[in-house]
Amino acid sequence: MQQAVLLDTFDNHMFQAAKLIIKVDKQLLLLDLQAGQLLGQAAPVSQVAIEDLDRGPVVDMLLEVTRLRALLPIAEVRVRREEYRVLDDEEKTLVRIYHLTIIRGRKFAGIGYVQHLRGYSEAYNDIRQGLENCGAKGCQNADGLYTTLGIAIREYNVKPEIGLFPETSIKESATIILQTFLKIARQNEQGVIDDCDTEFLHDYRVCLRKVRSVLSLFVGVFYAKDSARLKDELAEIMRTTNGLRDLDVYLLNRAEYYRLVPPHAHGGLQILFNELAQRRKVERGKVGNALQSKEYLHHMESLEKLFVIGTKIKSGPQANFPSLSFARRLIMKRYRKVCKTGRALDETTPDESIHQLRIHCKKLRYLMEFFAPLFPAAEIKQLIRALKLLQDNLGNFNDYSVQQQFLEKLLASHIVGGAKALAVAHSIGALTAMLYQLQGDERNRIIEHLATFDSLDIRNAFTKLFLTEDGSDEDNNLLQ
Repeated sequence: MQQAVLLDTFDNHMFQAAKLIIKVDKQLLLLDLQAGQLLGQAAPVSQVAIEDLDRGPVVDMLLEVTRLRALLPIAEVRVRREEYRVLDDEEKTLVRIYHLTIIRGRKFAGIGYVQHLRGYSEAYNDIRQGLENCGAKGCQNADGLYTTLGIAIREYNVKPEIGLFPETSIKESATIILQTFLKIARQNEQGVIDDCDTEFLHDYRVCLRKVRSVLSLFVGVFYAKDSARLKDELAEIMRTTNGLRDLDVYLLNRAEYYRLVPPHAHGGLQILFNELAQRRKVERGKVGNALQSKEYLHHMESLEKLFVIGTKIKSGPQANFPSLSFARRLIMKRYRKVCKTGRALDETTPDESIHQLRIHCKKLRYLMEFFAPLFPAAEIKQLIRALKLLQDNLGNFNDYSVQQQFLEKLLASHIVGGAKALAVAHSIGALTAMLYQLQGDERNRIIEHLATFDSLDIRNAFTKLFLTEDGSDEDNNLLQ
């Protein structure tokens, strides 16, 4: 019997994929409940992203589930591993049986699987039937195992399904959305402070951005001065994390940057990344201190109390409109803005104009996801998928543009001196040239996907889903 720790990502990726990850000494065990497979590899686990762990059979399978999340402890357990062989009269192995006993306190669960060996199907079937006759049951997910061991699932979903109703006032629906994403943002605070993995900060920022989007896009739902003040306060909170997130992005792209430049430029990149890693330590300290400060904690608690239905936040002139009517009008209006902006784009369009299109698409995506429960699931998901294709291109284009600007500033700031400066300058020049080329390729894809998103089929689908039965989008009934 060995002491062990059951692991999973913060957002339960392994549980959802029906995989158990167990750390025993310096070894990782992976039990795939659906495939009936037990893998192991030597891997001293630290709280780093899965893609940064030593490669092996376990990590290779984990990478198929998630890359950026770290494995975190879920429960302390004890395990016993056993292996049996069924032999024939000549002592040839007909079947292998593997059994794993997991004990937590006074509770325990036994999991086994039978390995089929070529040429011995009859023996394999006999063993399986015998085990079933003894009470063994098939296991396709981790629900029963966690229940048996008394392990509670951490409730977390960065894209939750929010219960909205067509006739509910838009203020009430908006408040529910605000409460939901503010709560999820706060669930990530400790992970950002502990620096377990970079996705904590990413999810934290996405949720706060969605809160700001509600205040910005739901014009007239709340008192205008209150909305403006809250947006500014949230923007100030997010500014604290800008530097850390920027550095995370560049360090996460390290492997891709090495791939883009020739080998003789790798030395300069290594110097550059070492410097960025040092800067990240400083930024991480600033963010950690900020998120633990009394001022920040008081501010976030005040926001949570403010977004309680029917209490402190003042209503605007649109507050009592039915949610469905408001959603239709807002989504259709934003879709038209995306199409109008997109039609003006060509090969000569400045980067800033494409950046504005990206922002319009992001706002449209947020609106469609916020209000998805009010519309037929299959139809709105299809339109969101079409929008996401365009967003992916716009996001890549913007990333390449921002990365070039960042590298230019680094070069101008003389990030390192002496003999290293020339190597870094050479690497930055090579990388910038490749990013510029990739940005041009992405521009062509944007124009291509814009034509699809503004096609007759997509326009008809938006019209069918978001216009009212009489063919209007209710602009005449709602204040502008």
